[in-house]
Amino acid sequence: MIRQIPAIISAAFLAALFNSCFTGIESTPRISTGDVRKRDAANLTPEQIYLSDITPERPADWMPGKRFFVTDDKISIIFMPGDADCDSLNGHDLIFQRIDEVPAVTGDDATIIVFTTPGRNGNLQYRINTPPTEIARRNKLEIPFTVERSIVNRVDSTMKSKTFYISTPKWFSATDDKAFTGKRHVPVTVTHVEPGTYIYPLRVYFLPENGDSEYWIPMTFGEDRAATRNFNTVFNFEDPRKRYPQITDETWQLIMNSRVTTGMTRDECRLALGAPNSLRTIPVINAIVEQWSYDDGLYLIFEDGILTRFRI
Repeated sequence: MIRQIPAIISAAFLAALFNSCFTGIESTPRISTGDVRKRDAANLTPEQIYLSDITPERPADWMPGKRFFVTDDKISIIFMPGDADCDSLNGHDLIFQRIDEVPAVTGDDATIIVFTTPGRNGNLQYRINTPPTEIARRNKLEIPFTVERSIVNRVDSTMKSKTFYISTPKWFSATDDKAFTGKRHVPVTVTHVEPGTYIYPLRVYFLPENGDSEYWIPMTFGEDRAATRNFNTVFNFEDPRKRYPQITDETWQLIMNSRVTTGMTRDECRLALGAPNSLRTIPVINAIVEQWSYDDGLYLIFEDGILTRFRI
């Protein structure tokens, strides 16, 4: 399975290749993660379509009682001085009451969004220097340091009790939130979905097949630039093994445990480690040398599509 390095590539060239960060002989530009995603997203997959209809409610549709889960105590900085006690709100809900129009010092109209919190007296007011009429025309309005409860509830009702194949090994224990290295491309059943953080607004809880311990992974949604861990990047509907019948059982075991070895193909390495953060291609005589770079200094070196060297 391992292809020999062409004899015409000298040891001196290889030394330069591995130690000089490929400077001086590059003939193609570095491909960014965004470029890779654009190429891979030419045709939408069922996984990309799934949950795509779940979007934030338009501000014009907000009704009194709408809830926002607070993810960080820093939210206190957005409220007006003299408001009700807004300390230690992390983990609690803000309850939307109304939108008020107020004059701004510039003479234009501004907006105040009024919230309450369960068990606390008084209002919390979030001021936006934009007229309510303009706010009402927006498709969405983000409240800093919060997650919209309606989003979490819809994702929960859509995913709960369903079985998917998980493609990320970065799991967290449901009992103590400690990081855990799981397996890739194994079936898991979603138990429920909870609010996460402002960056990763969803916590998807699941049970592995034949497992008693519950785990969770962070997930995003939507189409904005911050949505880097949508459903299609962490789950599959079908067993990926079926799409690669040519992969041996021995190699698939490596893939499931996020491991690689020389002689693996690009597809096998992508299945084992995911898409690289950057990709660099260098044409040389009788070969194409390619470097995939990941976080934490991990890199893979391919020659004509076969893995010849790597650092984990």
